[in-house]
Amino acid sequence: MEIQEIVSTLRQADGRFPSAAIEEAVARREEIVPALLEILEGVERDPQPYLADPKRMEHIYAMFLLAQFRETRAYPLLVRIFSAPAEISHDLTGDIAAIYLGRILASVSDGEIDGITSLIENKQADEYVRSSALSGLLTLVECGKRSREEIMAYYGGLFHKLDRTADNMWNEVAVCCARLCPTEVIQNLRQAYEDNLIEPFLIRPEQIEKAFAAGRDAAMGNLKNTNPLISDAESEMSWWPCFREDEETPEQSKPALNTAPAVLYPVPAAPSSPAPYRIERQEPIRNTSSKIGRNESCPCGSGKKFKKCCGR
Repeated sequence: MEIQEIVSTLRQADGRFPSAAIEEAVARREEIVPALLEILEGVERDPQPYLADPKRMEHIYAMFLLAQFRETRAYPLLVRIFSAPAEISHDLTGDIAAIYLGRILASVSDGEIDGITSLIENKQADEYVRSSALSGLLTLVECGKRSREEIMAYYGGLFHKLDRTADNMWNEVAVCCARLCPTEVIQNLRQAYEDNLIEPFLIRPEQIEKAFAAGRDAAMGNLKNTNPLISDAESEMSWWPCFREDEETPEQSKPALNTAPAVLYPVPAAPSSPAPYRIERQEPIRNTSSKIGRNESCPCGSGKKFKKCCGR
């Protein structure tokens, strides 16, 4: 299979995962990397063809393959792509940004965090992009590219940088701090709850306190294998509902539901996915804010979409 044939096979979603093309891409890594980078360069230069055609998927495959390859040249491209105004990022990748972007960025960053933090602090970017970038820093701690202390120092600084307005960023900051043990920021978190910046139904104050009491060693032990680098594009993607033509998907709100990347939500946990992270094993702290699709009904029961209600 020639490189252009591989790229052509990856271009359009047809309801089946292109295993043969992905395996060939992995086998011919050195040859295909320039083509994959060219795809991302095209998205950055002009996202309109991808926005106009919900079946275009070569940019999604490119992100996962380049993450698997640890291709650092993809890092600045991805940062610029996801720095676009909120709706563009979502329309380009569906809920992939909320679910996978942090791990993808960590996989291509080689431990460099300036690009990731620029997304986190970019108020024009999609809030799900920003919160996913926050979790990408956890991935760098988990894989040993950054220390817990470095990342906690950064998280601590966000308490003074973020607008004091309740949004998904505050929920994600709380979860990320809890996962690393919030020793340095416990008072900041308590104040954030008092100021109603964090949604208790997403992470409760008592969960923060338990994480604090459990200590750093317990947090680091529980962090292992929960938010890993991308190591196998096929295992990450092949189970998605858009590649299951014979199965009903739970949400039928989008015209291209069985082919577009946005159908990834809502979905069951991947069989090969790591177990949910735990601060203490009997009662996991879950970042449900990154498990709720923008267009799903808000879990508070208001009847509104999450992005128009508690996800604002």
